[in-house]
Amino acid sequence: MALPTSTSYLSVADADAYFAGSFNAAAWAAIPDADKAIALAEATKWLETLCWGGEKCDAGQPLAWPRVIEAAGCCSGADCSALPPALVQATAELALALYQNQTAIIGGGGGGASTTQLVKRQKLGDLEIEYQAPSAGVTPKYSQNAPLLLQKFPWLGDLLGECYLQGSFGTSRIIGRVRS
Repeated sequence: MALPTSTSYLSVADADAYFAGSFNAAAWAAIPDADKAIALAEATKWLETLCWGGEKCDAGQPLAWPRVIEAAGCCSGADCSALPPALVQATAELALALYQNQTAIIGGGGGGASTTQLVKRQKLGDLEIEYQAPSAGVTPKYSQNAPLLLQKFPWLGDLLGECYLQGSFGTSRIIGRVRS
């Protein structure tokens, strides 16, 4: 697997190799190569918005990766010779998700709603979409203070969080237990 370019953590060939034999192989293969390259660059652009642990291998490199991260606990760490498998997976899966839903992060359609107002129904001519209301009592995994990417794709935090991301963005709370 090649090291990142100036615009993407993965090449199209690397992403093709990642998806080969996976459940998403057909979905990825159906995308034209030019669009794959755009999707990988978009995924990389959004992953670049996260705060990463460790240090860049070269202070002048255009992207945050590759990095040196010390191994600790269940984290195998990272060095300058290759990207960690979790970052390869995150980049490829995010590229596919963004290709399949290009407004997944920023949203689309406008409607004039503020960021605190939820849209229940949108209509444009004969086209109409109605959204399900959030379940009562369900707390999102990440707070509104977390990076937008983690709010929209919380599985990225599970994949990258403990080993590679810097900071705490979740909504979990520590419960103290006292023995009496």
